Parts: sequence; C-alpha cells; structure tokens
Amino acid sequence: MRWRRGVGAGAWWGVVLTLAAGLLLSGCRREAPPRAATPEEVKRGRGFFQRGQSRQGSPITGFLGPERVELEGAVAACARCHGPSGRGSREGGVEVPDITPGSLQHARAVGLEDIEDRSRPAYTRATLLRAITEGVSASGRPLGVAMPRYALATADADALLGYLQTLDAAPDPGLSATTLTVGAALPLTGPLAPLGQEIQAVVRAVFADVNARGGIFRRRLELVVEDDAALYATAASSAGADATARLLERDVFALVASLRPARLASDARLEHEGVPLVLPLPLEPGPPPDEGPVFFLYPEPSALARLAVQHLASAGGARLRRQPLAVVHPEDAAGHAWREAVRKEAGRRELATPLDWGLALDEAEAGPAPFAVLYTGTSDGLASLMRTRAARAMKVPVFAPAALADPRRPELTEGQVTFLSPVGLGEHAPDLEALTAFMDRHGLKPGHTAFQLGAYAAARVLVEAVTRAGADLTRASLQQQLESLRDFDTGVSPPVSFGVNRRVGVQGAQLATLEAATGRLRAASDWIPLSP
Repeated sequence: MRWRRGVGAGAWWGVVLTLAAGLLLSGCRREAPPRAATPEEVKRGRGFFQRGQSRQGSPITGFLGPERVELEGAVAACARCHGPSGRGSREGGVEVPDITPGSLQHARAVGLEDIEDRSRPAYTRATLLRAITEGVSASGRPLGVAMPRYALATADADALLGYLQTLDAAPDPGLSATTLTVGAALPLTGPLAPLGQEIQAVVRAVFADVNARGGIFRRRLELVVEDDAALYATAASSAGADATARLLERDVFALVASLRPARLASDARLEHEGVPLVLPLPLEPGPPPDEGPVFFLYPEPSALARLAVQHLASAGGARLRRQPLAVVHPEDAAGHAWREAVRKEAGRRELATPLDWGLALDEAEAGPAPFAVLYTGTSDGLASLMRTRAARAMKVPVFAPAALADPRRPELTEGQVTFLSPVGLGEHAPDLEALTAFMDRHGLKPGHTAFQLGAYAAARVLVEAVTRAGADLTRASLQQQLESLRDFDTGVSPPVSFGVNRRVGVQGAQLATLEAATGRLRAASDWIPLSP
C-alpha cells in the first residue's frame, strides 16, 4: 500500500508538473520568427529608413502630434532621428530609442532612474508595425509626440520591417570591416584621357596617405575607376551612357571627383539608392540641385550672375532702379539660366528690368547705355563683345565668370573686364605649400591645375566626412556628415560649408581683373558672400 501510495503520489506530482509546464510554456510562447526579407525588400526598406522614399521612389508621409503635422520625404526618414545605424541618441535632452533588432526583440524592464514606467515586452512584427503606423508601443502605451505616425502601403511596410531586421547586420554596398570602396567616373581613353588620369592620380595619392596611417577606423580606402570616355562621344543626357551606372553595379559605397556635366540622367539612380557623390568636377555649367546626394565645390555661373547683381545693387541701387543692366548670353540652357538669374535677382530687389541683348552686343538696339553688362558664353565671345564696346566708345563696365579669363585675349586684361571668381584671391587665396609638398611626395606633375585642385579638395572632403561619420558608417550617415560640414579647409579652396538644403560648398566670390604680364587674376574686392 505504501508503495502504491508512492507511485500514486509520484504520478500525481507528474501530472501537476506537466500541467504547470504546459501553462508556463503557453504563457511564454513566442511569435514565430519573422520570415527573412528578400534582398529587394531590404533595398527598398533601406530607401524608406535612410532617405524617406517609398518603393516607387516617391516621398513617404508621416504625421506628427495630435495636430497631425505632415512630414514628407527626407525630413520623415527614420534615420533622421534614430540615426543611420538605428541606435538612437541622447541629444538636446531628447532620448531617441535604439531600434536595432538586439534592442526591439528583448523586453525592457523599469530602469532605476526612470521617472515614469517605460517597461515593455519584446516587440513582435505586429506590435512593431502598430508602433510605426499608430504610435503605440509594445506595452500599449502611446509613444512620444516626436514619433511620426506613418501611412504605409502593405508592400512598404513589409520592406521597412524587413530592413529593420538587418540593422547592424547588413552594411551598405562597398563597405566591409577592412575596406571602403569608392568610385570615380573619369575619361581614361580618348582626347580627355590625360585629364582623367591626372584626377585619378591625385585621388589615389590622397587615399594612399590615409591608408599609410592605418585607414579610417581600420578601413582602407579603395578607388575604383570606370572609363567615361563614351559620355563625351555621345549625348551626355542619354540614359546609361555614363559610367556611374557601371560603378553602382560594382557596388561602390560612394563616388568622388567624377568628371561630368552638372547633371546626368544617372543622378536619379544616385538619389534613389542614396549614393553620395562628393565634389564632382563639372565640365559644363548647369544649376546644381538644392538637395539629394550630389555635393559640389563651387557655384555655377548663374549663381555668380546673382552675386554680380547683388554687388551692383549695393553700390548703385538708386540708379539701378532707373538705369537697367544688360545681359549678353548664348541661346542654350546655361545662357538662359544666366539671363533668368539676372532677371529674378533684379526683380527681387525692385531694380529696372534688365535688357536682354541675346548673343552679342551687335544685336542690341541703339539707346541709353545700361548700368553694366553681364556676360556669359566663351572667351572668344567676350573678346568680341569688348571690341564692339570699344568701337562704340561705350564706357559701360562688363562682368563675366572668371572661367572666361583668357590671358591670350588682350581685350580681357588690365581691368577692361571685371571677373567673378569663386576661387579665393589675394589674402583669401589658399596656402598651397601643403599641396606642393603632397604633389612632390607622390611624384605628381602640374597639369590641368584647376582639375587637380578640385580632385584634391574632393578627396579631402570625402575623407573628413567619412571620419566624422565614425566606425558605424552608412551612406546615409556620410550624407548627414556632409550636410553638417561647416567652414572646412580643403587646403586649396575657400572654406567649404554644406547644409540640408545647400549642396554647393563655396557660396560667394571676389571681383577680379586679369593681369596681362602674369596672366593671373588679381583681387579687386574683398570676399562677397552670396545672399540666399
């Protein structure tokens, strides 16, 4: 009997333990692991998280606070607050939480220093989607008003949730623990090959110096170059004609010092994939974008036209309300941009409507002389304008971009033309001693000097921004660091500053004249900042 009671008691405790285990297991049962996101979903989710773009490339929309203030595009991107790595921050007294898988997939207990209860269970796929779209945490409590509530299509939600699974695990293309691969699209064959080779050599030399010091956070910089000669043999705007697309297929992390027109069809792909292009070297003038991943060093000619109007208005504003400026320009996109810049700046300052003299002074109708002539085009065209001006005995000052200052044209020298130079002159000229030592150390010979200086500045800016981004580097964090760059000394240009809506690093110029004896520009004014 005693033995039977023992068996009965053991059986009874076995039943109790089995039931208890069943209850515990049912209480602790977790949601099935989320399915792995496809590579395409991760790519689309990266665009949503880092840049605020939906899968169609259109801007995402989020709503802020009880007033449902609408946010759109990059302003609504998750990375703007949570950081490109998703690890959050404590800046300005506001705590932005870590949303990496290691944080979200674990419960949060009440902290000893917490003023209010912020504990929560681990997030599931369903509760994470609820937090993103409704602003309700895994605990059921409302999230802070600083967290937008997003309107998401099902496919966008799947892509974003898939990408969130990969945070801290899937680096951007071109990035590994030991290497950072950067691309440049340059002409390596054809008539522009010497120029492309010089640019490539300068960038490689800057990277070699960095690598000799151990790289950046133990990553070596590697430059990959694609030959872009076909771009100059075909229509520059034709889709796929330039080498940028091929570089993206090779999974470069970013691009630097590419030689190109101001804009290309491939820029849309750069923006869609969030690939920064640092200080391309424009061969043709054109208006740069106000946002996106392409950052330029110097302003385009139409910005210099605005600066000329601003300078003239400050010197003779009252007269300029009665006596107009005149514009001479070619009938192409750059010429029209120059004309429109003068017209809009004059209108903004309530000056007399500028005269449009078209391509040449010969076509101008006889009448009262303008206050000044603002010219863009070619050096030959500028020299022709100056000869016509002399033949008509006109004493009107002429302003033109410094790129047209050709010392072989005597009509352009000795103060006959006032040039607009965004490159620092006189006391604002950069000290080139360090650059000279750099060139000598790497056995580089002076060639196309302006482009060599531009390549050096581009490589320096890239290295600085990558260094500031830290070890947890992403394309988005690189762009954010570029946007936060202020008064950076490249060693070969005026100080460089960018911003969220500023993609040109040097915003200003000096007036200059061309010396006949030396063929050099001489400063004729102090630095003139370009007003917004």
